[in-house]
Amino acid sequence: MKSQREKLNMKISKKKSPPKKIVDSIRKELTNPNFPYKNIGLRPDATPLEKNKYGICQKILAYKQDNELNTEEIAENIQLTTPETEDIFFARIDKFTLDRLMDYATRLGIILQIKEEKPTSADLGRTSRNDIHVLRKFNGRVRKHL
Repeated sequence: MKSQREKLNMKISKKKSPPKKIVDSIRKELTNPNFPYKNIGLRPDATPLEKNKYGICQKILAYKQDNELNTEEIAENIQLTTPETEDIFFARIDKFTLDRLMDYATRLGIILQIKEEKPTSADLGRTSRNDIHVLRKFNGRVRKHL
């Protein structure tokens, strides 16, 4: 007698995957650097400025989706062109300053709040250009360098 898990695994294994040719063409199109509809994610070592800009872009996109608006309606409300508005939706943060993004969000009625976060223990190993004392691990010990 087969268990439910075995039955489920049999059903999953019987499903056909799309042909390799189609998968390869989709992968090629999505990895093309000139593909226009690609959300740019944050790097793991993103600065606080980049994180805030990215967060505002995400809030504007969520506003669009929650209110079931199209790109043209948002563009008209924030007085931008449609391609510029799409740059916000796809989080192309290098094309906008923080104050511009904050202005667009407030035009839409999105309430923003700036919070100060204290560094965590995971942040102690990070280096910053503005730090006077940089903590580095050396032979398993933490050392200060001036």
